[in-house]
Amino acid sequence: MLYNIQFLRFVAAMLVVLYHTAARVPATDSLFQGVFSLGSSVGFAGVDIFFVISGFIMAHTTHKHAGTTNSLDFARRRLARIFSGYWPFFILALVIFVYLRPDHFAESSLLESFLLWPQPLNRNLLEITWTLSYELYFYLFFSLLILFFSDRARRISILLITGILLVYNLYHHLIAHSFSPENFYHQPFWWKFLSSPFLLEFFAGALISFWVTRKPTGLAWSMLAVGTMLFLAGGWINESLYAGLIEQGFHVLPRVLVFGLPACLMVAGLVRIESLGIRAPARFSVVAGGSSYAIYLSHILILTLVWNTGFNELVSSWPTGLMLGAYFMLMLFIAGYSALHYSFLEKPLHRQFKRLLRV
Repeated sequence: MLYNIQFLRFVAAMLVVLYHTAARVPATDSLFQGVFSLGSSVGFAGVDIFFVISGFIMAHTTHKHAGTTNSLDFARRRLARIFSGYWPFFILALVIFVYLRPDHFAESSLLESFLLWPQPLNRNLLEITWTLSYELYFYLFFSLLILFFSDRARRISILLITGILLVYNLYHHLIAHSFSPENFYHQPFWWKFLSSPFLLEFFAGALISFWVTRKPTGLAWSMLAVGTMLFLAGGWINESLYAGLIEQGFHVLPRVLVFGLPACLMVAGLVRIESLGIRAPARFSVVAGGSSYAIYLSHILILTLVWNTGFNELVSSWPTGLMLGAYFMLMLFIAGYSALHYSFLEKPLHRQFKRLLRV
C-alpha cells in the first residue's frame, strides 16, 4: 500500500470539489477567499494528478506481469473497480437530473453514459465522467501491452510511445494549429480522443513507476517541493496567459505541460519519500484515498441538489466569515458522505463485481 499516493488521490479529488464549489462563491476581500480563487485557477488540475497516479498504479501493480492470463486478470480487475464505483452514481444522476437538469438530461446519451463510451462532453449524463472514458481507454491499451510484451519490452514500448505522442501533439499544436479555437471544434471527435495529450499523463505515470523502483536518492523532498510550487504557479500561468481558460479543450497540451509535469514530480517525490520510511497517516490515507473516487463522482450531484435549495442565496447574505465557512462545511460534507459511501456501499459492491468477473 502506497499511503502517500492514497493521500494525494484524496487531495486531487478535493481540488476538483474546490474548483466546482468556487464557481458559486461570491467574491469578497477576505483572506479565505484566496483559497477559492486558487481553486478556480488550479482545482480542475486535480484531474491531471489523477491521470498521472492512474498510469503509475497500473505500471506498479503489473510489474513483471505478462501474457494472456495476466492481461485478462488486469482488465477484469480494472473493469470491476471502475463500474462498481460508477454505476450507483449513474443511477442517482438519472433521478436527480431528470428533475433538476431536464434540458441536460434530454440531450444526454444514456446508454453511452452508462457504458462510459467516449462521446462529447455534453452527451455524458454526469459530465465529469469524460475522464473515466480515458481511464477505460488506457486500461485497454495497458491490457494489450501486458498481453503482447514482457515487462522489459513494455517499458521500452511505453517510452517510445510517449515520445511519439509528444512530438505528434507538439506538431498539431504549434505547427498545424489543430488545437486553435477556430479549428478545434471542427476536428473529428475520435481524433481528439484517441490522440489526446492527456494520454501523456498516463504514460508519464507509468514511466515514473519504472524509474522510482530504483534506489531512492536525496531528490525526494526536492521533487515534491518543486512539483508543488510549479503546480501552484500553474494557477498564475492560467490566469495571466490563458485568461483562466487553460482547462478548455483547445489549450489541452499547454494544460498537460503546465500541470502534468508538476504532478509527475509530486508523485515521484511522494513515492520516494515513502520508500525512506516517511508516510502520510496510514488509516486516514487508506479511507481518504479509497473515498476519492466517490468524492469525484458524488460532488456534482450533491452540489446540484444544494444549489437548487437556494443555498447560495441564503449564505450570500451572511457575514463574510460565516458565508465562506458554510462553503467549507459543504466541502467537508461531501468528503464525509463519500467516506461513508465508500465504506458501506462501494467496497461491498466492488467485492460482488470481482466475484461475478471471477477476479
